[in-house]
Amino acid sequence: MRIIEGSPQEIVEYERATSSAFHTAPTVDAAPSREETADTEPDGEAATLSASTSLTPEDHVALMKFIYGRAGKNHERTVQTEKFVKQLLEKENIIVAFGRSSKTFDGLADYLMIRDNGPQRYGAVAYLRPSNGGVTLRLSPDDLDGLGLDEKDKGHIQPRNVAPSDPYKINCPLADDKGAALAFRLVRAALETVRSE
Repeated sequence: MRIIEGSPQEIVEYERATSSAFHTAPTVDAAPSREETADTEPDGEAATLSASTSLTPEDHVALMKFIYGRAGKNHERTVQTEKFVKQLLEKENIIVAFGRSSKTFDGLADYLMIRDNGPQRYGAVAYLRPSNGGVTLRLSPDDLDGLGLDEKDKGHIQPRNVAPSDPYKINCPLADDKGAALAFRLVRAALETVRSE
């Protein structure tokens, strides 16, 4: 047995350097396909982090290992993703779930699922891909009305060209602090939408 000490980033960098099976996540900024989500139903989750309790050191390391491993060497994207997830866990009653996937080296999907910490009638309210900092939300353009978005906010929002039945119609990349703040507001709006249905 070997014990490795260091920060989460140092541990991930060590694993990346010593693992020939390291997998780089795709850069698709979209909700997972039906094929992907087949591996991420609640009984197939690898682990969940809940806002109802503070992160244990083990959970924090697992989260950082996932984010740093999926975000690659883009420091800004890694930092934005880490801050965003921590803020959600601190301020919203949510669950962040790591899905399972048979297509990755570590058995985890390449995205985090953000769900309401209540009855699970709808699944995720958002999907977060650390590989590109993309947040895909369970919102439609109509859901954005009444949120008081200004033109700069609207510049961060990317409507998705998806089937009318697809509930994930909005992307909001974590490109910078303003994009992350807007994504947080949109996750909150998505939570309110599913809680009122």
